[in-house]
Amino acid sequence: MSEPVAPGRPPRVLHVAHNVLPHLGGLETVVAAETRGLEARGWRVVVVSSAGTVGPGTRDEDGVRTVRVRAWGGLEERFGVPFPFFSPRLLTAVGREVRRADVVHVHDVLYVSSWVAALWCVVLRTPYVVHRHVGFVHHSSALVRLVQRVVLGTAGRFVLARAAAVLAIDEHVATGLARAEVLGNGVDTERFRPAPPSASPAARPKPVVLFVGRFVPKKGFDLVAAAAGDDYEIAFAGGDRPPGVDDPRLRFLGAVPAAEMPAVYAAADVMVIASVGECPLTVLEAMASGLPVLLREDPALHSPWTAGPGVRFVDMAAGELAGALRELVADPATMRRIGAEGRAHVETAYSWSAHLDRLEEAYRRVTPGSSPR
Repeated sequence: MSEPVAPGRPPRVLHVAHNVLPHLGGLETVVAAETRGLEARGWRVVVVSSAGTVGPGTRDEDGVRTVRVRAWGGLEERFGVPFPFFSPRLLTAVGREVRRADVVHVHDVLYVSSWVAALWCVVLRTPYVVHRHVGFVHHSSALVRLVQRVVLGTAGRFVLARAAAVLAIDEHVATGLARAEVLGNGVDTERFRPAPPSASPAARPKPVVLFVGRFVPKKGFDLVAAAAGDDYEIAFAGGDRPPGVDDPRLRFLGAVPAAEMPAVYAAADVMVIASVGECPLTVLEAMASGLPVLLREDPALHSPWTAGPGVRFVDMAAGELAGALRELVADPATMRRIGAEGRAHVETAYSWSAHLDRLEEAYRRVTPGSSPR
């Protein structure tokens, strides 16, 4: 059982996530911001995740002790489903770290790592919080949707029911979750900044429309690719050119490392978000970078992040994206004004510092004496 944190000892928090950087994704970016921020505030932080391209082992990664366990990621490679199958060593690795932790932070409920962490927390009576990053994903595959429902109704229900606190990134994800507290994501407004005037649309052959994400159905890749036009170029950050996609008006940047993403945003003029079932962190990153954002008309994208200026909703399923892009890029002054309004909104309302303040409050509520302050 977790005991109150002794005076003078740094509180210990364990973060468990199926993937972390350099694997690309919004959840991965949030984990990095939270763990590095907590470490800087005096916490003793440990992360357990899949090995990915880094390889298995325990090492210091950007100041955070990270335990990586070998896992097979074939489902993502073949079907775009980021569900790693861990080696049995996950059981002992997570159990050891849960025993040492004062509080455990479990990132979402759909993954084997989350189930194992919750089970160990129950056995060892260690309090844990669950962080829901995404709601039900309306994947194009009926099988994937069925598996989601089964997992959410079994293992997912177990993880949520025994959590000391449940955090959700927005009201849409919080819907239907008992006891859920909304903890919106933040963005580093120092890293993500508007491009200098010398990089304005007039300085480029054509305005650049940016798409960031994996080329999977829930991200809306096909809808964005179909909106190619002669008045602008669409740049895709997230992978190489898929087979059969040969339109020269589409440019593929590959899998861009997180550290290089600010420069990618700075080289664009408009951001397109075509996701369903989620409001990705790229919305805030684009707004912080001073880009006007065109959003797919989807309930999940109607969030506090998108309730302010700097964004416009488009019925992309009805084929309205190309027309909206032509209209926007034809008026550079309006693009700059909308982007500046979005930047000002993000600076005022969102920051990782405020996010960490609220996260520490959640930890304090479930673990006596858990704040280093």
